[in-house]
Parts: sequence; structure tokens; C-alpha cells
Amino acid sequence: CVEKNGKYYFYFSNGNTDTGVMVADSPTGPFKDALGRPLMAEDMMPTKEYDPSVLVDDDGSAYIIVGHHRDNDKTLYYAIAKLNEDMISLAEFPKEVKITGNVKVLGGNDKPTLHKKNGLYYLSAGSHYATSKDVYGPYVKRGSSGNNQYGLSSRAHGNYFDWNNQSFHTWCHFHLGKDVARYRESYITYLHYRDNGEMVDDVAFLDKHFATGVGQYDATWDEIEAEWYMAAEGCRKTDLDDDGFQVVFTKPGAFLYYPNVEHLPANAMLSLHAASANGGMIEVRENAVDGPLLGTCVVAASGGPDQFRNKTCLLKNGAGKKDLYLVLAEGGVSLDRFSFSVDE
Repeated sequence: CVEKNGKYYFYFSNGNTDTGVMVADSPTGPFKDALGRPLMAEDMMPTKEYDPSVLVDDDGSAYIIVGHHRDNDKTLYYAIAKLNEDMISLAEFPKEVKITGNVKVLGGNDKPTLHKKNGLYYLSAGSHYATSKDVYGPYVKRGSSGNNQYGLSSRAHGNYFDWNNQSFHTWCHFHLGKDVARYRESYITYLHYRDNGEMVDDVAFLDKHFATGVGQYDATWDEIEAEWYMAAEGCRKTDLDDDGFQVVFTKPGAFLYYPNVEHLPANAMLSLHAASANGGMIEVRENAVDGPLLGTCVVAASGGPDQFRNKTCLLKNGAGKKDLYLVLAEGGVSLDRFSFSVDE
């Protein structure tokens, strides 16, 4: 389902034979058949029309991709076509998407999904993906964003998306096993992009806090990784040498948002694992970027933006659940992680 020009268009696979499209004024519907006939007819091409996905590109152009790809079967492939401005008709005949490379992913699968990040197009099926600088391809096999835990495999229908300057991966998992039941649970975790374009599902977060889920935190945790934020402005994630990630505040006023921090003790001690080339200052505010000031942390120059040191600062806060903002007041700071403790 995608939005364009105030309308919501829902593309669906009709029994894996043809492809339809519905339209609504709201993402919650009600949706109505837009054409009264298939958008892509059963006899349009030899490949099976599984699982349509639509990408609206930066210039507003929209592309639909469908199909079931097999490396060893020329009749089974992913097909892509540009949509007209009305979003309910094709601007061209669908083209086969070429997939190259020797990485053992995308050898055979349905559920093609397209998204774009930092000028690069990602073609994925489950957590397996390939990339291209052209929406039509060819796409080069890259790997898997997951590690087969929590259903992060080639089998999971899923979607990669950005929201409030954070990246996420949603997918499904046969929790009970397909032999027991066909119920699919929906999962979500934070997603990170390495500087070379690789996608990384935050399995470390799932290992530690699967039951908690994204967008919720506990002040009793040993640490909260900086990259687990739920909204940001003026910040960017970058690689760390230990395969982790840091968040760099790029300008004064930049912020990271962590809602629903539970079990925060009154007058907590905040410990930042941070780095700064020339020094900087982080403000801790409640409820909003310009909300009540709970404390200020001065991060001294550490010798470089990748030279991390622990910095503690005392907050003046009430106990209980809080929505917290970390705001750069001045200078420049890179944040790896943070934690809380009670001031004795």
C-alpha cells in the first residue's frame, strides 16, 4: 500500500494469477477496486504474478514489481514496470529484473520488495537482498540483513522502511512452525546501514529485549544503545570498528528521542559513552526538544570523534516513566550508548 497525491493505493496478488489494485482516501480504508479488472492480467507474461510491491521514487515516479524468481528457470523471474501518474495503469510493459552475483541469496523466491536508501535501490525477499544504482537493475546479490534467528530468513514476507529518521525492518514468522499452524506473527526491529550500504537487522536488540520491543526502554538495563532511538533530527548513524554503530550529532539543536523509559529513579545519574573532537554539551529534556531541562552533560574533548569515554552527569527528575530527548546544545558529540543509575 502506497500513498500518492492524497490517495492510498493497495496492490494485491489475486490467487497468484493476476494483480489487482484498490484505492482509498485513508490508509485504513475502506478500499474499493479501482478498475473492476486486473491491473496486470494473468497472460501478460510467463512468470507467476506473486506479491506485488510498489516503490515511489524521490522524483514521484512509481514502480511496481511482481513475480517469482528462480536462477535456474528462465520462465520464473521478477518483473518491474513504471506506473502512470494515476497509479492504476502501467506506463510500460513489465521488464525482467536481472539478478547477478555469487552470494547465496535470492536464488529462488517470491515476495519481491523494493526500497531506496542513500541513492541505492534495494531488492529484497525476506531478509535476503541485492542492490543496484538503477531501479531496473541489474541487482547484485549482497547478503542477508538477518541471521536466521527470529524468522529473519528468506522465507519471511517483510518490509524495510524509514520513519522519523530511523530505519526499521518488519517481517512475519511462522512461530509454531508451518507443520503445526499457518499463523504468521509480525515482528519488528531497528535496522542499520553500514557505510558500504550493507543492511544490518539489530539482532542484538532482539536477543536482549525481544519481549520489550522497539520504542520502549527500561532504566534498569545495563545499557541503551544510541542507535535504538525512535526519532532524530540532525543526527546520523555510522559504523564502529567492533561491528556496532554510533550516532553522530551533526549540529547544535540535533536530538535523539527515547520515549517510554520506564523505572527511571528520581535524580538519576546518567552515564554517556561518548566522544568529541573539540568538546560538546548534551542536554537531557523531558517530553519535547524544548521541554523541561533535566540535566546537562559536558563532554570534554576526547582526542577524536571515535575516542569514547564515559561521562556521568546528575539529572534532576521525578521517578517513573519518562519520554527523554538528548539534545546537542553546543559543539560536536558522537554517542555510542548510555545508562542510568541512582546517585548515592
